[in-house]
Amino acid sequence: MTTPGLPLRPTSGSSEDQIEPSEPAGAGLDFGLGEDDLDNQDQAPGWVDRFLALAGRELLAWGWLILALALAFGSAGILAAAQHSPSSGARPELTWAADQVLSSRLDAAVRDLTGLASDVDSLGDMARQTLVSLAQADQSGLQSAWDDGWQDVSSIDSGAAQLNTEFQCGAWGSTMQAGLLKTYSPALVDRYHNVCAAVASVAPLHDDWQAMVDGSQTAIQVVTDIQTHDALAAEALQFATQGLYPEALAKLNGAAASITDATSVAAALARVTDVSTLTQWLSRTTQMDDALQLLWQSMVDSKGKVTAQVTAALRAVNDAKALLPDDNAVLQVVLQEMSSNMTSAGIAIETTRGALANALAGLGSGTVVGR
Repeated sequence: MTTPGLPLRPTSGSSEDQIEPSEPAGAGLDFGLGEDDLDNQDQAPGWVDRFLALAGRELLAWGWLILALALAFGSAGILAAAQHSPSSGARPELTWAADQVLSSRLDAAVRDLTGLASDVDSLGDMARQTLVSLAQADQSGLQSAWDDGWQDVSSIDSGAAQLNTEFQCGAWGSTMQAGLLKTYSPALVDRYHNVCAAVASVAPLHDDWQAMVDGSQTAIQVVTDIQTHDALAAEALQFATQGLYPEALAKLNGAAASITDATSVAAALARVTDVSTLTQWLSRTTQMDDALQLLWQSMVDSKGKVTAQVTAALRAVNDAKALLPDDNAVLQVVLQEMSSNMTSAGIAIETTRGALANALAGLGSGTVVGR
């Protein structure tokens, strides 16, 4: 049975016979498409096309991954460079390169300051040697200490001047500090300031040592005058015991001149320090000299005879002698009085010595973090 309007169903066993369909509407119109074009449009992509498409997508994905990794490693490198900084400044990446240069200069300055510290240590030793030599009235020891001390001071002054010039430490102030912070990290600017402070700490040493030398020179001058007096007075006594009173008087005059010099020095010292023991000792020594001079002159006038004047003069000598110490132990007291100013100068030197050592301990090696 057949349905009207439908093509005939092929009969069994006639699969090779194709039924020609009726032409659809619009048959015979030419749209410029050939049979090959129609076949290509209607044909589904083959396995080769699908493989190429899939491979393309995989390659594109790998390309994006490689690009992402490259960007990540590049960013990590930039970040590492930015973090390679010497301080915790707001923008350390902007100061790091300049910090390296300044840090190296400051390291060299610390090494120079270490050399200065050695000279300061030596100067402290010379200050102690000065006091010891003075207490022993050792003039050669004093001269050696003065010479070595001045060499130390010269080296300290020269080294400090060079550092001051190189780092312009004398101009340090808020303006200079603000200018430095535009180029260097805050931590390094602080270290710069600490170096300048350490350099400035040695500046008083010249005056301290000058005070030490001046004081010891004055003291040893007084000691020398006293020793000269005692030596001449002893010779005068020798002449007097031999009845050579004119010769005794001549020696005694020389001895009195030494005491006069010492008294003048003591008067000058008394304006700046307490030398009451020295002043009293010199006064009593002068009284003794005056009494001896009167006695020996009386013997000359009496031509060796004991007269009332001689007896009175002899009594005055005994009274003056009673006021003098039995030995020269009082000289140690006198030296202690005269060395009071020198002790202050020595303490100042030791204070500077400790301050510089502490400053160097704080400055350390100066190595910039991350170098």
